[in-house]
Amino acid sequence: MPEWRGAGGAKARVGRALNENFWRAIGQKVAAEAGADLRGACAEYLRHRADLDAQGAALDDKLRVRVRAAFAGAYHSFLLTEAGDVYAFGLNNHGQLGLGSLEPPFSAEPLLVDALQGERVVQIVAGEHHSLALAADGAVFAFGRGDNSQLGLPGVEQQVTPAKVPALDGVRVAKLASGSNQCMALSDAGELYSWGFGEMGQLCNGKSADEKEPALVDAAEVARRDVLDVASGAQHTVVLAMERAE
Repeated sequence: MPEWRGAGGAKARVGRALNENFWRAIGQKVAAEAGADLRGACAEYLRHRADLDAQGAALDDKLRVRVRAAFAGAYHSFLLTEAGDVYAFGLNNHGQLGLGSLEPPFSAEPLLVDALQGERVVQIVAGEHHSLALAADGAVFAFGRGDNSQLGLPGVEQQVTPAKVPALDGVRVAKLASGSNQCMALSDAGELYSWGFGEMGQLCNGKSADEKEPALVDAAEVARRDVLDVASGAQHTVVLAMERAE
């Protein structure tokens, strides 16, 4: 299981790893040779412990996880660190934490989302049981529940590992927004894309139906304007836009 690297302080975490490695090495030596001389291994362990004690608070400061932003859905949350790592916690019954598994079904402590490492994530949005991550290059990743098409991945009802949304390939997304089961993507060109549950008209496209994958909003009130910002609630969406210059 991924672990929250911020728990217990850096010195405590390194100390636990040192102890585990020491006992593993001793066990292997004894298993291979019952009368093995363990004095060298013990001396090496004590040297490392002394180094660890000497570093103390400096090590904690060096390895501390620095959180840059926090995001929340209905029952799950995310932390984005200065190093670009994503941590998730809360409900995971549909894979909305992006851990690659439905286990654990719930986590009270932040867990590292391995699948998003190296993706340079800049924003995360979350709905009732789904999540979206936006990368610095404009790519969008979806995971969690998808039975209302809220993942933008046609035919996928549950995605436990972050998956790139292909319908947005070629669109440089600048911002994401999510309601309970509907999603919005704002491009750096001021265009709006929407998908997911749409029976209440919350997709801004003039329809009262679901949208299986991201589609450009071409309803006249939106299409003739440059969209500046977007936010989405339980079953509604608010768009900030301005008239296009002639």
